[in-house]
Amino acid sequence: MSRLDSTGAFHLGSERFTWIVKHYAGEFTSHTNFRGISARVCLAEGNSRELIIDFDPQDYPLKRPASSAQFEERLIEYTQKAIDEGYRPDSRGKPYKISAEKLATKSR
Repeated sequence: MSRLDSTGAFHLGSERFTWIVKHYAGEFTSHTNFRGISARVCLAEGNSRELIIDFDPQDYPLKRPASSAQFEERLIEYTQKAIDEGYRPDSRGKPYKISAEKLATKSR
């Protein structure tokens, strides 16, 4: 298994986004016993509104994704989904949060 980078960038349409892992799977919170990977996505240039993508703990339990490419592919998918739902990366305000579907339950 290759090591997942903690940061990266991708293009979606004509926009360039950067991402950073906020926390990895297996970390505990005061509200839950276990949580999955969470990533922060925003426009690469200028001030932009953050997008927080939370992944289910069962997707990558106690480990990191097998590859950065696979993880980035999911980031692109859920960034597009957030935009479709009303996330405007060029706006300001509270972070926009979205939860990714479990890998096992995604439609094929």
